[in-house]
Amino acid sequence: MAQGELAHLGVTDDEELAYRAVLRSPGAGVEALALTVGMDCADLREVLDRLEKYGMVTGADDRGFEATDPFLVMERLVEGRLTALQEELQQVISSRRLVNVLLDDQREGRRQSLPDGVERVEGADRVRARIDELAFFVHHEVASVQPNGPLTPAAIEAAKEADLRALRRGTAMRTIVRTDALADGQTAGYLTELAAQGAQVRTLDGPLERMLIFDRRTALVPIDPQETSRGALIVHQPGMISSLVTLFERFWSTARGLDHERLTNFEQQVLQTMVRAEKDDAGARDLGISVRTYRGHIAQLLRRLGATTRAQGVLAARDRGWL
Repeated sequence: MAQGELAHLGVTDDEELAYRAVLRSPGAGVEALALTVGMDCADLREVLDRLEKYGMVTGADDRGFEATDPFLVMERLVEGRLTALQEELQQVISSRRLVNVLLDDQREGRRQSLPDGVERVEGADRVRARIDELAFFVHHEVASVQPNGPLTPAAIEAAKEADLRALRRGTAMRTIVRTDALADGQTAGYLTELAAQGAQVRTLDGPLERMLIFDRRTALVPIDPQETSRGALIVHQPGMISSLVTLFERFWSTARGLDHERLTNFEQQVLQTMVRAEKDDAGARDLGISVRTYRGHIAQLLRRLGATTRAQGVLAARDRGWL
């Protein structure tokens, strides 16, 4: 074991050196240990005092020092470090709550300065910064429509990190793209990766309106749909938000999932039978398969849906447009 490997547990190099010296020379006094570690007796005495406080050694000058069993020492050190990390995490969480409070104040100020509930943001960098801010503090869901076909590499790079971070936090994400966007390898790969992390991605033909909706409270639309580089309008007004949510849901209800999200014909039959049949033996008989096989197909469907019960599975299947 190299010197300094206990540093991440809060033990200094001198403390580790002294503890290991006591392990190798049980019963040795300060003078003997000082010769071993190459430290001044007074300095070593201070180190040993700290080790006694940590419970890593016991003893006194007149009878020498004994090292506490390494297993107990490591258990105490790890427990102490975990406690410290938990306290640090609580401080981080508290800081984030404070940021939310400050952002609420900022948003309230914006709303008061914008009687119509619409904020105008010009310039690609400023728009990206506002999107990052809204995405970072979203609590429930991000809904988006990308109407212009394949995404550019720059757009994918700008959005990918924030999207994956939101999904890791458990944020729901629903995205609609034009069907022809999947013909582009980079776009298809990006959307497939999002779907693998829990996002719901659907495709739709025909005209679409670009929008980003955060928690059904704030939305972002382009100033000029034909020239998105001009900037964006950030909408806070409840009536306008409601209209945008309704439009998004209309798009979503007619859009189709990615190929790997869609069911085979037989899987669709199993799902519909599960909803209709009151008993498994009746459902299996309708499909011409054994009850065991029927239940196996249902279990596989529930896993794909991330559901633990059939009732949850039905709701999740409806959300995905499978029913």
